Amino acid sequence: MNTTKNLSAGTVTVYDFGKIKLHAYDTKDALCDAAFIVEGGNALVGIELPAFTENLDAWKEYIASLKKPMNDIIISDHPAGADYIKEMNVWGTENAKKSVSGGTAFGITQGLLKAFGPAFRGNFVASIKNILLEGKNTIAGIDFVIYDRGSSFDVEIPAANAIYTHMLGKYVHSIIGSDAHAAAMIEILESYQKAGYKYILSSHANVEEQDAVTEKIAYVKKLRRLAAQCKTREEFICAAEKAFPDYAGKNYLEMTAGNLYSL
Repeated sequence: MNTTKNLSAGTVTVYDFGKIKLHAYDTKDALCDAAFIVEGGNALVGIELPAFTENLDAWKEYIASLKKPMNDIIISDHPAGADYIKEMNVWGTENAKKSVSGGTAFGITQGLLKAFGPAFRGNFVASIKNILLEGKNTIAGIDFVIYDRGSSFDVEIPAANAIYTHMLGKYVHSIIGSDAHAAAMIEILESYQKAGYKYILSSHANVEEQDAVTEKIAYVKKLRRLAAQCKTREEFICAAEKAFPDYAGKNYLEMTAGNLYSL
């Protein structure tokens, strides 16, 4: 049985798998961010950071309430708020290390800092010092399987039959960089189906299941067809909105259009 608790900012839903528990923190912030805590028998491991001050305060209070040490956190795409994890080991791949220190993730973080101001803690960017290798990694007695995706990575949690990826969102537009990127997305999503994960975790949606994967595959395939048919950015956006009228995240669609029609 899953249980949900209100925090001073946002809510946490706890999934109990026996050997481990998964704490999914829905920050309800301006970016619809989510972060996760994997609870083992003796310790906690974080996956991604909340980014805003009020959420980080609530997150730290919640961690303290669990009465287990949290000395480790995995950072793939969300490095803001590092002043809250000074005492923790920060884990990530070599490629993610480059991304958060001065690459894609760093650039996005600084853009968000300009947009939201100091309440978004982009002045404090996490530094990855503990390197995750592709394949099985054990942190604080908990097994994780890492899939390197370039500037970021996916994190499988075998004991929960779950995988973390940066963005899914059953009814949310996705950011697609190119047709080749779209094809790679479909391949990755189909690997989720083949693996049979029960849960898909992401930083911008509630915990989802395989129906979200099926929906997203159909969505990406449709966008590829629209991009092949539409002559302009505006025509593409209009066609995509007509095809998916109930989808949130129009800004993501606009970013996709900018990517596809700047080539």
